[in-house]
Amino acid sequence: MSELLNKAKFKARRGLNELDKILVPFVEKNFLSLNETKVEQLFELFEIDDVSLADIIIYKKKDYPEDLKEIFEDIMHFFSEI
Repeated sequence: MSELLNKAKFKARRGLNELDKILVPFVEKNFLSLNETKVEQLFELFEIDDVSLADIIIYKKKDYPEDLKEIFEDIMHFFSEI
C-alpha cells in the first residue's frame, strides 16, 4: 500500500498551487482510509486537467463527472474544512 500512497502523493502535486494545497493534504490525511472504489476514483480524478479540477473543486463552476461523484464529494468536504 505504501507504493500506491507514494504514487498518489506524487500525482496530487499539480501545476496549480491552489490545487496542491487541497489535494496533497487530502491524500496525506485520507488516502489510507479510502476504500478500493474511492482509490480508483482518485486516480481517475488525477487524469483531469488542472483548470477543470480547479473549476470543479475550488470555483464550483463545473459539475464533476458522475462516475467520480464520491471522491469529489469527499475532497470538497475536506476542502470546506480547511
